[in-house]
Amino acid sequence: MILSAVVAFLSLTAARALFQPAYGRPVPDLVKVAGIARSFEPLIYYSEHGVAQVGDLQATGVAVWDLGESVRSSNLTSAPIIVKELDGLSDSLKTLAIELTKFFANVDGDIDSILIVMDWARRELSQVSSLPSAPLTSAFDNIHTMLTTAGLLETPAGTPTRIGAIATSVFGMSNPQRTRQTLQRTFNEFLAVLEEAINNELQHSLALFGLFESIDHQFLNLARTVVRESNAQDEIHADLLSSLWTRILGPRASDVKKYERNRLLLQNVREKTVRNKGILVEHNHKLLALKANLESLRRKLVSPLVRSVNSSTLTVGEQIRGLEDVGVYLEGVRSRQKGKLMEMLYGGGSGVARDRLIAQKPVGE
Repeated sequence: MILSAVVAFLSLTAARALFQPAYGRPVPDLVKVAGIARSFEPLIYYSEHGVAQVGDLQATGVAVWDLGESVRSSNLTSAPIIVKELDGLSDSLKTLAIELTKFFANVDGDIDSILIVMDWARRELSQVSSLPSAPLTSAFDNIHTMLTTAGLLETPAGTPTRIGAIATSVFGMSNPQRTRQTLQRTFNEFLAVLEEAINNELQHSLALFGLFESIDHQFLNLARTVVRESNAQDEIHADLLSSLWTRILGPRASDVKKYERNRLLLQNVREKTVRNKGILVEHNHKLLALKANLESLRRKLVSPLVRSVNSSTLTVGEQIRGLEDVGVYLEGVRSRQKGKLMEMLYGGGSGVARDRLIAQKPVGE
C-alpha cells in the first residue's frame, strides 16, 4: 500500500514536471552587450557639438586666408613665404573641417545602427517568447532537454550529435533550441554591429589625428617665419630711427611708418596664429578623450565575460527588458541630440562661433 502510494506520488510529480515549461539552459547574455552599447553615450554628446566644431574650423580657415591677403599687400621681405604658408594652412583647415563633418556623420550613423539592431533584437526575442506553450509541446521540450543534458542530442559545445540531427529533422526544433538559436543569432549580430562601429570610429579618428599633426607643423613653421621676419623688421626700424637722416629727410619718415605698420601686421599674425592653434588643440583634446573611450569599449568587447556563448541564465523576458531599458534610454538621448542639432543648424544661434573668429580688429586701429 505504502509502495503504491510512493509510486503514485512519484508518477504524479514526474508527470507534472514533464508537462511544465522546460527549464532553459545557459544562453548568450545580450544584457551585457547592451551595457557596452550604453557606453556609446559619450559619442552622442560629442557629435552633438560637431556643428560648432566644424564651424570653428571653417571660420578659422577663412580668417587665416584673410590674414594671407593682408600680408600679400604688404612689402615684407618674407611676404611670399608667409602668404604661401597661410594659404596652405587655410586649405588644411578646410580639409579638416570636411573630414570632421564626415566623422560626425559616421558617428551618428553608427549610433543609429546600434539602436536599430537593439530594436531588431527585441523584436526577434519577443516573437520567440510569444510562441504558444501547449502541454504536449512542454512535454516534448522537457524530454528533449533531458536527452540534451545527457549528451545524447547535443555535445557539450552545443553542436548536434548524429541522433540529435535526426531528431531535429523528424520532430523539428524544440522551444529551448529555437530560443537559444535566436539568442545566439541576435547576440552575434549585436556584437558585429558594435565591433564595426568601434573600428570605424577608431580608423577615422586616426586619420583625423594625422590631419591635426600636419596642421600643427604648419602652425609651427608659420610662427618661425613670422618671428624671423619680425626680427628683420625690428632691425630695419631701429636702423632708420638711429639715423640722423630720418630727422632731416621728409620722405624717410614715411618709411618709418611703413615699417611700423609691418611690425603691427606681424604681431597680428602671431597673435591670431596662437589663438587659432588654441582652437585646434581644444578639438584635438576632445578627440583624444573620445579615442580613449573607444579603446576602452574595444577592450570590453573582446573580454571573455562578454563573448562567452553560454554565460547567462536570464530568461528571454528578462533579456528583452534589459534591451528595452538601454534602448529606450539611448533613443531618448539621441532624440534630444537631434533636436539640439536642428536648433543649431536652423535656429538663431548658429553663427556665434563664427562671429567670434571672423570679427577681428583691423591692424593699426
